[in-house]
Amino acid sequence: MRWQIPAMTMTDGISLQDTVLPVMDTVSFLRSTAKPSVMAAYCVMCTTKSWKYPLAAGTLSILLGVLLFLEPALSLRLFLYSLGIIAVVIAAVILAGAAFFSRGSGPLAPLLLVIGILVLAMGVTAFINPGLLGGVMAVIAAAVLIVGGLGMACTGVFQGETLPRRLLMALGGIILAILGFMVLFHTAFTTVLIVRLLGLFFLVAGVVSVAGAVVLWWQGRSCQPGWIDAELVEK
Repeated sequence: MRWQIPAMTMTDGISLQDTVLPVMDTVSFLRSTAKPSVMAAYCVMCTTKSWKYPLAAGTLSILLGVLLFLEPALSLRLFLYSLGIIAVVIAAVILAGAAFFSRGSGPLAPLLLVIGILVLAMGVTAFINPGLLGGVMAVIAAAVLIVGGLGMACTGVFQGETLPRRLLMALGGIILAILGFMVLFHTAFTTVLIVRLLGLFFLVAGVVSVAGAVVLWWQGRSCQPGWIDAELVEK
C-alpha cells in the first residue's frame, strides 16, 4: 500500500518509524542554521502566516500618521472627543461604585462620588468646550515637561556616572524644559508641531512594518510543505 505523506526531517534520535513531522521545503536553510530556536521561529513564521499582523498594524499606523500630519487640528479634536467618551465611561463606573458603597458607612462613598462627578465634568467639557479642556491639558503637560526636564538635567549633572552620560542627560532635560516653555507660551504652534512629529513617527513605523510584512510574505511563498512518496510496511 502506497501513501502520500508530508515531507519530514530527521532529528537526533527520531526515525521515520517513530513519528511523522510535516515541515517546509527549506532543507538548505535549516541545515545552514546553527540554532534550533532560529529554525523553529522560521517554521512558525511560514506556517502561521505571521505577515498578516505586521501588515494590518503597519496599514493602521500609516493611516494614523497621515491623519496626524495632514490634519493636526482635527486629530486633536478627535483625541479630545475620545478622551471625553473614556471619561464618561469611567465616571459611570465610579458613580456606580459610589452608589454601591453608599449602603454602608465610611468615607469611601463620598470620595467616589466627588471623583466621579469631576471625571464626568471633564468628559462633558470635552464635548461642549474641547478648547478649554485642551488648554488645561496643555498647561499640565507644560508643567510636567518643565519640571521633568529640569530634574533630568540636574540628575545628569550631579549624579551621572560618566561624562558622556551626564552630557546626554543634561541636554535631554534642557530640551524637555524648552519644549515645556514652548507649550506654555506658544501652545498652538507647539501642539501642531508635536502632533505632526507624532504623525511622521507613525508613518515611518507603518512603512517599516508593511515592508517587513512584504518580506515575510515573500519568504512564506517558498514555505509550502513538500510531499514525498513513502511505502508503509506493517510488521
